[in-house]
Amino acid sequence: MESKINRRLLVVGVLAFIGVVLLVTTVVVAYTALVALITGIDGPPQALVVQKVPEPLENVSVIHLTDRDLKQHPVLDSAIRDANRNPDVWISGVAPMTGIEYLVLIESFGIDAREEDRPYLEYDGAYYLTRVLLH
Repeated sequence: MESKINRRLLVVGVLAFIGVVLLVTTVVVAYTALVALITGIDGPPQALVVQKVPEPLENVSVIHLTDRDLKQHPVLDSAIRDANRNPDVWISGVAPMTGIEYLVLIESFGIDAREEDRPYLEYDGAYYLTRVLLH
């Protein structure tokens, strides 16, 4: 009789432990989802780096930007203005951007950190090479 009680206690103890583990896991997942929803996490922090170049290499694509393009993409506008402040060709313009802005630039201009053959950008007679820094 005592062995039946011990077995029942053991079974109840194991089930209680499993229930506590499931409860803690549910609370942690719910808290993480709530924090992500509130803070608006949209990917890793990134930066757009724009380097002014004398002229593009041969056989590469060049995207000609307009004032409208820069108004629609403030990250690109900020990086190009920063690159134009420096007369030295090797100094780059840098602008922080979010994951959403990164995806929009990929969709609009093909600016991707993973691409080997990134297009050159041309604005107001100057050429720029872009890179994306993933932090």
